[in-house]
Amino acid sequence: MSNALLNRPKNVAVIDDSEAVRRSLGVLLTARGYAAMGFAGGVEFLESPLRKSFDYLLIDFKMEDMSGVEVLHSLRGEGVDTPAAMVSGWETSGLERLALDAGFTAFIRKPMLDHILFSLIGPPENGEGVPRRTPKAKGAA
Repeated sequence: MSNALLNRPKNVAVIDDSEAVRRSLGVLLTARGYAAMGFAGGVEFLESPLRKSFDYLLIDFKMEDMSGVEVLHSLRGEGVDTPAAMVSGWETSGLERLALDAGFTAFIRKPMLDHILFSLIGPPENGEGVPRRTPKAKGAA
């Protein structure tokens, strides 16, 4: 197997009907060494031939076309067992329990803290961990 395949970035799908959320999560993920692809809703993701090729899924709870729970149930019905976290800005009581009962591995409340996100997804490459910025030398601009 080639080294490029062994060291490929972890592929993360961001399924959210908010363009701003997709864009910001995409930037955050790629800046930390992951490969990210955004989908504007559950239907778009489920119709994608790539839906089975991701290492982790971030799925919004409430989208215009279908709920995050419906997306996950559809994937599980196809035999896709990719780990997924439900992401939501809603403050609904019991939403975390609903997510876990539906088969999500985690529930992330928006706005999310990136250390929580990255601890769930795992390192971007084969065990190397999240890349860290090297500190600037003293007096450097």
